[in-house]
Amino acid sequence: MRLPQVHQEYVKKGKGFDLNPKIVFLHIPKTAGMSLRGLFIKNYRTGKHFNTELKRLTASDWDRCLARIKNIPGDELNQYQVFKGHMQFGLHEILPSPVEYITFLRNPVKRILSHYKMLCRNKIIPSDPIIDLSKSDWNLTSYPELCYSLDNGQTRAMAGVDPDLPFGACTEKHLQMALENMERHFKFVGLTEQFNLSLLLLGRVCGWKWHFYMPDNVAKNISFQLPPDVVEAIRDLNRLDFELYRRAEERFEQLADSYGWKLKAEHRLYNLGNRLHQHLHVGRHWLRRRLGIERRKAMMPNPVMESTSINKSQFLS
Repeated sequence: MRLPQVHQEYVKKGKGFDLNPKIVFLHIPKTAGMSLRGLFIKNYRTGKHFNTELKRLTASDWDRCLARIKNIPGDELNQYQVFKGHMQFGLHEILPSPVEYITFLRNPVKRILSHYKMLCRNKIIPSDPIIDLSKSDWNLTSYPELCYSLDNGQTRAMAGVDPDLPFGACTEKHLQMALENMERHFKFVGLTEQFNLSLLLLGRVCGWKWHFYMPDNVAKNISFQLPPDVVEAIRDLNRLDFELYRRAEERFEQLADSYGWKLKAEHRLYNLGNRLHQHLHVGRHWLRRRLGIERRKAMMPNPVMESTSINKSQFLS
């Protein structure tokens, strides 16, 4: 199977990425977007970043966000390089062209369960299961954050449908819209389950550099478990998201295969380097806490601790 049209020119040209377009990161909740936040800052330093700052995505909230952008004077708007955060597809319609989208997708059931845990942890919804399959809305109308996410939330976001589309109203038409948008407008669609490899492919497609990271906003274990019949109902309801994920996974694998053994070798090196980075990060914070206790006892000033940096050449030399 051939590569999607949006990728063919980048593979053919090698480093055929354009550094000038506006970058739109469509952050779908619980797809590792918070872990990507710092990496976007490190990789796009020449222009300003606009954050949507939407904790929940309703039609009124999205309209207010669009109004904020429309009210930015033209000269100032040109200074923005990256637009990122929770949003719907379609932001390119009000931005100076060209615009390139980036997003990440995740296994639909895993994403929903992670989102459910996060909402419980933040006390946005009760920790006891609230889903009632006997009701047409599954008893979710009072919980819009979960209602939107649970019904094919990834398809909704990439199709650019009305955020207030009722629960259960996502259809095959919306899936086709999402697939067409992915083919025509998304320069890169990563996979949460292949996060490190996605970062390296972003290097090939978008010119990203090697930067290590610490996972951010990872849902902690909490004492709740959805009944098996609810999990199965979620799986059935999100058949559109599963098809979207399958197509994105197929596209992802084609792109990775096109770079051959060099990418596989680099992937192994990056995994090793990032594990070392995370161990050093944890150890450094532990040491700072211990030194902080001793400093308070001895009433000594805080010492300056140098950060440890690791670059690609150290592994490839």
